[in-house]
Amino acid sequence: NPPVETHSVIQEEDPECDIVDLVAADEDTDADGQGIGAEEDDIDELDNDGEDMRDGGGKFRYRRPLPPWLLDAFNSRVEDSKRRDAQGLPSLYANHGSFWFPQKSSFFILNKSNLSPPDLFNPKFFLWDPQALQKTIPCPQCKVPLQRHQHINWPRRCVDFNSTFWIIGYRYCCTKCVNPRTQRRPATYRSWDPQILACLAPHLASEFPACLSHRSAMSKGLFEWMRTCFQNGIGSKQFSDSLRVQHLLAHDNLHLQYLHYLAGFHKGLASWAGIKYETFLPFEDKSSRGRHGFVPSSEWLRDMYDNYIEAHRHDFNQHMSMLTGEICAIDHSHKVTKQIARVNGEQVFTALLTVTNEKGEIRICNFVATKSHSQFEIALTRMRNSLEQYGHKQPMLFYTDNMADKQFLENSFPSLQFGVTPIEKYANLEPLNITSSVVVFDSTESINNAVSTILDDVPVDHGEIVVGFDSEWDVELSPQGFVRSVGNTAVIQIAYKKRVLILQIANMANRGVLPSKLQLFLSHPRIRKAGRLVTGDLTRLQNISRSSQPFVGGLDLAKLAKERFLIKSISSCSLSDLCALVLQRRLNKNTPERMS
Repeated sequence: NPPVETHSVIQEEDPECDIVDLVAADEDTDADGQGIGAEEDDIDELDNDGEDMRDGGGKFRYRRPLPPWLLDAFNSRVEDSKRRDAQGLPSLYANHGSFWFPQKSSFFILNKSNLSPPDLFNPKFFLWDPQALQKTIPCPQCKVPLQRHQHINWPRRCVDFNSTFWIIGYRYCCTKCVNPRTQRRPATYRSWDPQILACLAPHLASEFPACLSHRSAMSKGLFEWMRTCFQNGIGSKQFSDSLRVQHLLAHDNLHLQYLHYLAGFHKGLASWAGIKYETFLPFEDKSSRGRHGFVPSSEWLRDMYDNYIEAHRHDFNQHMSMLTGEICAIDHSHKVTKQIARVNGEQVFTALLTVTNEKGEIRICNFVATKSHSQFEIALTRMRNSLEQYGHKQPMLFYTDNMADKQFLENSFPSLQFGVTPIEKYANLEPLNITSSVVVFDSTESINNAVSTILDDVPVDHGEIVVGFDSEWDVELSPQGFVRSVGNTAVIQIAYKKRVLILQIANMANRGVLPSKLQLFLSHPRIRKAGRLVTGDLTRLQNISRSSQPFVGGLDLAKLAKERFLIKSISSCSLSDLCALVLQRRLNKNTPERMS
């Protein structure tokens, strides 16, 4: 019997190699996003048929040659595409009705005699010759119909989810145009040039399966999945690492299938033949028998995404301006701005303003230098105009975490005030009904006569009379709704017996002169002016009139209530609080009307 021979199909491990601490490796969970391999060198998008391989500095660039297993498959497909029917269609288009060349499954490849690992790489090819399907493609420069020149001598690599496919393209020439780089005729364009794709019928251009970079490409499906991942919090490094895992996993599965085949094959008589089999090389091996695997880095992926956003910025803005905005939410975010480059160590933008609609769609997205309303007033105005332009309803409700935005938002969107009645405090109580005997006086004589009726009721002895007293004045509000400045007293309100006197003294206060009877009323010590913060009102009027007699007689109802143990704090007690507490009635004080 012949001696037993052992065939090793798995590489032996080096016993002298370093031991990898798996526990320590598992602790490092940070993504690196380095990818595998490098981009293929390539010529510019607008080229001459001489394939001048020079870079921007005039130096020649040398690209790494294609591995034989890929080059042979490429040349075979090119030769097959040269056979065309009467309509000029390659056999792939005419007979198969497909842009993709048929591809064998790995199982059938394994049955091949003289099998080697490169046979299993089995590259996938996409044929892109749109001129065969659209007879007239105008030159992007002069609009003269382009002519097919020749096939491109190098396939375009395109990265997919767990594999790579290759695009076979053609070069189209225009005999009237001059190549801007070589200054020679003709000017040539690749069939996948973005300018060529823009000249095609949309339903034909949509068949092109790749998003191009300067030298490589990624499939549209992978790019759309990347956009989804980015929009849901997965960064470019994490995505690059995940993509690398998928490519390595597909390569390892192919390797495992190869080993299973060899293991099964050696169970038969072939084990006695002493046949040696080629080692399945690593994914990133760049030898002539290697896979030449490539997985883009996070920087490459991020650049692809950024270029797409820049190219479609107008479309995004147009789509955003056509969205509805009936119920909106406005907010400032300070996270994104921390990732933006600084100028001399200072942040250019401090926040990202976002307005979303009732569907959660972004309606406004603006970087702002400060949180001042002036930073995004124009954006809100444009939103209001776009809603009107596209026939949408104006906002009915706005959510904000800063109530100081209320006045500003109401000014930007007047619709927020339509049919809105502010909810009064103590809405559970019945309203306090004021007597209908309200009389307005606006002249010096009429004011003197009205006040005289009160002065006549002052007792001759030491008795007192009590009147209700309040005053109003003009205020200037900031865009945030805060009081910026206060003007002179404009209105005095006096409640006495069954009457309410409204004294309009704005013009008199501006001149610094008050009616004589009114001054006597304000300075009379036995006329008690009851109200809230009355002393401040009297002081303000005294300063306006520059009276030598102090205006006295103020009776603060909050202090009186605290002395009788009805309230605990004077500063937080308003007239409406006292009305609810003592009279069990609601005093309506419409703030928008008071500050209108």
